[in-house]
Amino acid sequence: MKDVGNAECQLALAEELGIPRNSLLKLLHDGSAMAALCSDLKLRDDFRVEGSPTWIFNEGRQKLYGNVGYKILEANIRELLERPEGLASWC
Repeated sequence: MKDVGNAECQLALAEELGIPRNSLLKLLHDGSAMAALCSDLKLRDDFRVEGSPTWIFNEGRQKLYGNVGYKILEANIRELLERPEGLASWC
């Protein structure tokens, strides 16, 4: 069993995945990793993401949450990609 809360364990796992240790440490030390996390948390709050998985479409006007079938996702994505310019989406 691995303690993924331990920094050394995290770095070892990153190396196993081919992520260079020094690149990861640079992001942790210069604050980039924390800034990305804070940005994600702000987006979570802005879009009112309640859990996982959550799919946000159409500049945040549409949200699918939970056990959503792939046919529903496909229909929504097709509608957004194929709708004529200037017309409202059916989704």
